[in-house]
Amino acid sequence: MRILYTLLCASFIFIFTSQNILAAPGDTTSIAVHQAVDMTWYGAYDEMGNFPDGSVSYHKILMEYTLGCASSGCSDWDYTTKIEARIPTGTYDSTVLVLDTISIMPLEVDTTWNVFEVIESFELARVITPYGGYMATNQAGYSNNWKHKYVFDVTDFVHLLRDDVMIRAFYDGWSSGFAVSLDFKFIEGTPDREVIKLQNMYQGGGNYQNSGVTFELNNFPQKTFEMPADMHSAKLRVTISGHGFDNNVNCAEFCEKDYYVKVGGNQIAAQAMWRDDCGFNPIYPQGGTWIYNRANWCPGDKTNTYEHDLTPYVTPGSPVDLDVDIESYFWSGTQSPYYIYSVQLVTYRDYNYMNDAAVLDIIQPSTADPHKRLNPSCGQPVFMLKNEGENPLTSVNVEYGVTGGGTCTYTWTGNLPFMQSEEVTLPSMAWTGYDPNDQTFNIKITSVNGGTDDNPLNDEMSSSFEVPTATYPPDLKIRIQTNNRGYENGYVLTDVDGTIISERLVGSLGNNTVYEDEVNLTPNCYILRIFDSAGDGLQWWANSAQGNGSAFIFRADVPFPLKTFQSDFGSEIHYEFTIGTLGGIPHSGDCTAVGNEDIAQQASQLSVLPNPNNGLFTVELKDINVANAQLSILNLLGQSVHEAHLGTIQGAFAQSVDLRELPKGLYLVHLEYDGGQLSRKVLVE
Repeated sequence: MRILYTLLCASFIFIFTSQNILAAPGDTTSIAVHQAVDMTWYGAYDEMGNFPDGSVSYHKILMEYTLGCASSGCSDWDYTTKIEARIPTGTYDSTVLVLDTISIMPLEVDTTWNVFEVIESFELARVITPYGGYMATNQAGYSNNWKHKYVFDVTDFVHLLRDDVMIRAFYDGWSSGFAVSLDFKFIEGTPDREVIKLQNMYQGGGNYQNSGVTFELNNFPQKTFEMPADMHSAKLRVTISGHGFDNNVNCAEFCEKDYYVKVGGNQIAAQAMWRDDCGFNPIYPQGGTWIYNRANWCPGDKTNTYEHDLTPYVTPGSPVDLDVDIESYFWSGTQSPYYIYSVQLVTYRDYNYMNDAAVLDIIQPSTADPHKRLNPSCGQPVFMLKNEGENPLTSVNVEYGVTGGGTCTYTWTGNLPFMQSEEVTLPSMAWTGYDPNDQTFNIKITSVNGGTDDNPLNDEMSSSFEVPTATYPPDLKIRIQTNNRGYENGYVLTDVDGTIISERLVGSLGNNTVYEDEVNLTPNCYILRIFDSAGDGLQWWANSAQGNGSAFIFRADVPFPLKTFQSDFGSEIHYEFTIGTLGGIPHSGDCTAVGNEDIAQQASQLSVLPNPNNGLFTVELKDINVANAQLSILNLLGQSVHEAHLGTIQGAFAQSVDLRELPKGLYLVHLEYDGGQLSRKVLVE
């Protein structure tokens, strides 16, 4: 027998301590919860967070999750950590604590009940710990003082993060350990849209049974939700990661599967539960199998949360049937595929801004932990642009530069819908006069869609940065010694504007061969990228069959390396250096540029699918407007093996190419048109 109690008595009502926050738009209130709390064994680590009382409106709420080694050291294994808000529901439940038999004839039992309040958990974030062996043993540049910071936007949880809230850091590791610190940043202002309600749809974890359908029935049943009458928009937040692989299909950890979002029984979205970039992990090298791509996670990184807009499919004030299905598959073996999931429904009132462009992140130059593989940088700045207004973004003007240096301007153009983001590469900037004692990069949005931005709070951002410490003489040698799989490797050396100085294409190198290229460089910033298409570097402990390779930069006249690269680098080395000092590097342009879809942005609009392939593939062009387009497929000798005159292209375009009669290897897809050209590499296996 179970007894359910509803909280009615005033004596049970929680008394919250409110905060008086005297703030203005843009001001930030910081709330620290866990601070270097050791997570040394499987279980929950709870601390009370004393949050603002909700009397102030917040434009954004950010949660900074800092992960480090426990005081006893780092674990060698990759474990799941979850950050949850534990919210009392106002209802009570019970379990039997003691059964005391008073009489057998007739049967009389005195029951003692354990009464407890029902608590609902809401997942705020999920991070997978790295293989921490290098930290524990002070190898590869690590020590037990290592820390890595992750930032999560938790604005959707604004109604939950009020007053006193229990915050749980859950750790599923079975050995010591890691430490967690959480800092919440409440940034005052008007949000892009006001949250009405956030509800759990599915929360927890479950196994995928042999039948291939039980996961859906046991874990993801269809649910009905009543849409608020004052709702203007709605979305699903979906966080699913797959674990376990000791079976015939390596599922769920090492198999790429999809989930499907359904409204009223009709599928509206499909999403692959997969991370294909683990080999470019900012925490590298690690122990373990850190380079392997996985089911929506990489060791030492976030688990992705995907968002699906439900607005076109729901009606305010009416019920709606929602469902999420995971792709069915059959498996056999000793370990059942296992998924950890959090699916949340969020409803909103109307948009607060019509035209609102946001600087979401600065990728280069930056010292932020997620961007370590691309920094230190002296090259072209890169930032993340997001649309937080109702109108699509079609043009955004920005000013940018380093403190003490010149100010550059740039106009981005495109078509970016609400809540979508895009990575924007800016033209190289003037460093003359930059202040080495204040290494700060600044960017500011100055106009949106030809007018004023409705929300200036998210228009500006600054990042601290480090400049490349390597300043070399002009005469250099790039040396690559391949391993047993030289065809996986290649490199490209470019200047700050992307002009190729020297290149060896992936697929063109022989096995166990030394390639040495001399370059004579003028004062400038240069970017060297070394590739491994298999994602396991020139050497990796778990793939001894590939042998050992190496990569260096030499002075042309001295047989000793200026730079020796880490061979265990995963998929790519990104290394920037200078010839001459930054302040003395001449700037090639006037530091003013206009971006347009035809030239500056179209590099991201040329796709080759699939890649790699068996020789049959499709060249896709998206949202472009060009004339006299000519498509050529070139081999490694620069010879054209396939040509097609495409003429004028407006909007999207697709062209099938068949190279199945040609030798396997690397080819170059090259598109020329009036005013520019685009290229993409394609591997025929």
